[in-house]
Amino acid sequence: MKQQQGAALVIVMALLSGALVLGMSGMQSALIDERLAGNYRASVQAQMTAENTTSSLADLQNSDRRNEYLSSLINSDEFSTIGDIKNLRGSEVEALLRDGALDGFFKQLLPSNYDELSEDDKNTIRNALVENFVLRFERLENNQIAISALDDGLRRNARGQSSLIYALGEDSSGSPMPFQSPIVGCEGVTSGGGSTISSYRSSEGSWSGQPGSFAENDIPLIRTTAEKANVVLGGNEQIHGGIHALGSVTLNGSSQVFGSILANQTINLNAGGGRVRGNVESLRDIIFDSSTRVDGFVRAMRHVRFQSWSASVGRGIYSGGNIISSRNPASDHIDESNRANFFQRSDVLVNKVEEQLCDSLRFTDNTLNEEIKRYRSELTTIGNITVGAYPNAEWRFTPQKIERYDQTWNVNRWVTHASPESNTLFGDQTAIYRMNTLNLTGSPSLTVSGGDVVIVVDGDFTMGGGGPGLVINPDSSLTVFVSGRIDFGSVLNMPESNSINSRGKPTFSLFSGYNGSDTGVNFSSSNRVVANVYAPYAHVSVNSGAGFFGSVKGRSVNVSGSGSIVYDELLVSTFGRPNSTPGAGGAGGWRLVGWQ
Repeated sequence: MKQQQGAALVIVMALLSGALVLGMSGMQSALIDERLAGNYRASVQAQMTAENTTSSLADLQNSDRRNEYLSSLINSDEFSTIGDIKNLRGSEVEALLRDGALDGFFKQLLPSNYDELSEDDKNTIRNALVENFVLRFERLENNQIAISALDDGLRRNARGQSSLIYALGEDSSGSPMPFQSPIVGCEGVTSGGGSTISSYRSSEGSWSGQPGSFAENDIPLIRTTAEKANVVLGGNEQIHGGIHALGSVTLNGSSQVFGSILANQTINLNAGGGRVRGNVESLRDIIFDSSTRVDGFVRAMRHVRFQSWSASVGRGIYSGGNIISSRNPASDHIDESNRANFFQRSDVLVNKVEEQLCDSLRFTDNTLNEEIKRYRSELTTIGNITVGAYPNAEWRFTPQKIERYDQTWNVNRWVTHASPESNTLFGDQTAIYRMNTLNLTGSPSLTVSGGDVVIVVDGDFTMGGGGPGLVINPDSSLTVFVSGRIDFGSVLNMPESNSINSRGKPTFSLFSGYNGSDTGVNFSSSNRVVANVYAPYAHVSVNSGAGFFGSVKGRSVNVSGSGSIVYDELLVSTFGRPNSTPGAGGAGGWRLVGWQ
């Protein structure tokens, strides 16, 4: 008994201390998880409120009040200049929506004893909610108005936004807009080789090489739409706008992003010397593996990890989990004047990128493949067409006929090859040609003139060789539906064409129904190319070469080459019928042309 040293007490105390540490760690982890769940719920609710409001505003039952207000707004002196903004709050918002709409949106924000309160108290609470909700109207070009519903901090500072674009025109039913976004890879976007992805407005002249309004207004140039669909910048890309991804985003090389990055999964900033001019926000982790610079805020609903001493942030770092760095303190990664904006294990709210259908376009009631199948059953094929092979090197396509120049010694003249059949395109009667394959080879010359030419190709559409290639006159357009592969080589050279022709329609539109596992749409031209691609089932590859002007939507998109992909911002609201010249603007004539 005299040899006892109290070892049992020491051991018990050690065990109790370990249990206490484990308990505290578990409690802290539970608190973080609770905050993350609450923040995510608030973020989703905020976005739902904004989207419900735009849905209510677009409702057919609400069209009279909405159109009357839009017409009065666009004719007012305070809304006469492009970029003018008008904000509505409170009772002004309610005046534009169907009766009781806001009550339904705000119901879950009311206190549990709301029904027991006096009418004055109820009105005070309700008015406070309504005043934090904003409808923002912005005047755009071509008599268009963008309407943004902003849930501005009603739920734990969560913010949601949903936008509509209305155009004043002759048809209130609206036309489809398949080319609303510059680059959409539904299941992923990859790039390499140092391409520049940018935007401009053809109405203001040629692209200057500088960022357009997508960069200025922090609008995404690159999107994914499927769950866990990633964006990977593999080289020295210049992205003159933002990036939205349902999966992860990875920056390698010395890539530059002139807008913000928003991702549902982890963001990996591996770009040594890379830069993000806007914010970087993730529903998961943000990892700095190299010396990337972020000018704006860094917000992660989980952890922020700095694995590079020289990585820097301009305005602040916020994380729902930990901010991990070998620098001590870790706030030294932030510019000196903003180091107070350093918060870890805090309430961080990041809006989720919502999943969308890849084939979102509807041809009356049909999907793209259903529409191509209908054409193939209702139209008669004119067989294979090869442009460039003797004796038919030169061809002309118009809405009235297809002609070829027959070089046979005893002919040597233009010969009518085929006439179109009448069918419907987006509900309108249209002259359409159907053929088995279309191939440009040798030294081909294919001229499209006289208006809008529509073609359905059962098999492959290929372009190769040299010569004049494809020429689309400024007042004309070519729309092609293709079941097989699309493969364009160096022959595709369109130096005089813009993405939108002189009649306000997309110059060259490609709708691919190909759904194979290999590349379905391939551009490998080293010349200037103008095209708008809608290929929701196909893998698309674009070697930008000297310059690709237009838009690309595919199941996946791979961009390579050191050229440029430039989006004409006027494409966001054009397809189908020619733009009309609006009059003074009555209560009717407004059509929905965009929704985000």
